[in-house]
Amino acid sequence: MAQTQTSQSAYRAISQFHENERLISWLQNQRLIIWLTPNRRRFFLVVGALLIGGKGTWSRYLKWVEGSAETWVIPVLTFGILLGLVYLVYLAAAHFQKLPGWIKRRPQIFLHLLFWGVFALLWAIPDDVGDFRDALILVAISLPVLVWRCGYMLMSGQRGKAQRTKFRDHLYYLWPVWGGTNTPIGKGYDYLSQREAKTPEAYARSVLAAAKLIILAQLLDLFRIILGAILYGDSTSAFTRIFAGLDLGVPRLNEIIIGQKAASPWVGWIALYLELIWETLKHATLGHRWVSLLRLCGFNVFRNTYKPLLAQTLLDFWNRYYYYFKELLAEFFFFPIYLRHFRNWPKLRIFAAVFAAAFAGNMYYHFLEGRISFAKGEFLQIIYALSPRMIYCGLLTLGIYFSMIRQTHRRGKVEQKDATTGRLLTLRRIAGVWTFFALINLWNTRVAGSIGERIAFLFSLFGL
Repeated sequence: MAQTQTSQSAYRAISQFHENERLISWLQNQRLIIWLTPNRRRFFLVVGALLIGGKGTWSRYLKWVEGSAETWVIPVLTFGILLGLVYLVYLAAAHFQKLPGWIKRRPQIFLHLLFWGVFALLWAIPDDVGDFRDALILVAISLPVLVWRCGYMLMSGQRGKAQRTKFRDHLYYLWPVWGGTNTPIGKGYDYLSQREAKTPEAYARSVLAAAKLIILAQLLDLFRIILGAILYGDSTSAFTRIFAGLDLGVPRLNEIIIGQKAASPWVGWIALYLELIWETLKHATLGHRWVSLLRLCGFNVFRNTYKPLLAQTLLDFWNRYYYYFKELLAEFFFFPIYLRHFRNWPKLRIFAAVFAAAFAGNMYYHFLEGRISFAKGEFLQIIYALSPRMIYCGLLTLGIYFSMIRQTHRRGKVEQKDATTGRLLTLRRIAGVWTFFALINLWNTRVAGSIGERIAFLFSLFGL
């Protein structure tokens, strides 16, 4: 018993090194930590934002012209227009109380009308206008990166917190040096200001928390690479040569769905669950890296992914899997519906809010990611590509709704069970969560195959 306790204490000391007070005390007295005050860190972040914004615009330009850059004028003009647009949004946030009443009541709708106004202008301008139209196309391709971040800026204005801020106080999270996707990792000014390290001690804690996430990301990535070599004989894994001839040869989910490899029902189920685990590991690794950079910048924010595979409810998994995407959907879609409508019908109120977030908001977010097709007005192609996701979002909506209702009914109730029964119940709940998300992952746009092929695979899982 004593040896077990000693081992547990040693493990905790290593795994929780970022909470070691002696280590924190040493680090907070280091010159670099003291020198990197909040103002200096923000200065570097603003400079970095301008560099990242310019580089990102140039990269999108090269992708648009398929690598053959014809001129530097278009990306420079594009970045200038983008800076002008986000500055207009900043002015609206900083002087929010002076805005017209309809904008103050629905600031996010105003923002997206501005977004769509750029596209309307683009479609109205003749093709022979020249560089300005080309720059406007590049602006349209770039806007999905900014629209949700600008949404957080307007939200800060709505809360009255942007009034005394300067443009540079918002610029650093519009084109963040810590990277990410169109989803703002770390949200916006309000949340980042709350989590910012103001003292050397707080910054030392943030840096150590970043170090832990960097190590964890590397370990997860290594585990995924080894797993790919053992399970799939993954040709991209450096370990495949080590395990040559010893891999289990499990087919990937995509290979089964498109008929590239045949599989029995039980192999299909294995591939289905393994795909969920694989995607979760991959997503967690990326999220840990983004958040670790955020913490190095002095913002000790929550993780993007936190042990979703141990979640016992569908709602808990959704909260843990992609925290900042969940927050985006909650703040821009769920709460506006939940706080304003159907107050006398609790279940309808919850369903409408969940539908707005998990279905309407989710689909709208991914619709805006069409980028070049979107700028060209090729909406039918985008809708066709996203058609499986409609099914995914519909099933996700129902799952989250019933999970919320169930948790509401359980609230305040105490379950009487012994230790063994409790463990079995926990495993059963986790298995249920895995099964639900593994099955709806069939309709995720990352999974290959037409709707018909996915339906055929689903039937094959039950021997049909």
